[in-house]
Amino acid sequence: MLYLSFKTLHVIAIISWMAGILYLFRLFVYHAENLDDSSRTNMLIVMERKLYKYITVPAMYVAWIAALVMISLNMGLLKQGWLHAKILFVSLLTAFTLYGGRVMSNLETGKKSYSSKQLRIMNEVPTLLMIAIVIFVIFRPF
Repeated sequence: MLYLSFKTLHVIAIISWMAGILYLFRLFVYHAENLDDSSRTNMLIVMERKLYKYITVPAMYVAWIAALVMISLNMGLLKQGWLHAKILFVSLLTAFTLYGGRVMSNLETGKKSYSSKQLRIMNEVPTLLMIAIVIFVIFRPF
């Protein structure tokens, strides 16, 4: 029962994390397209910051903690190759989420500019990582 409780928490956290990271990069696209409208840009900065700091990153941490607890409750998982692949892709998703914080900071300060096309492409990265993660979890190919 404890394992299933943490598995439930893990799934809820993953859904929140994915929703947050996908929406965050969409906000970045809107931000890049509205640089000439300071009131809209300021609103987007507040939205980006709150989404990142209060939803996306906390959900990422909860997902990791729940996963580590699940592994500690079932150490046999560590012998399964699919889990190693999943951890690799989740680590990439984690790095990309943290990179999102850097993009947010750069947009906020104007230190670095991004085109909306660059940000649209970046917005696809978490989707591709999510697809790989789901494939490894469902099909467990090795």
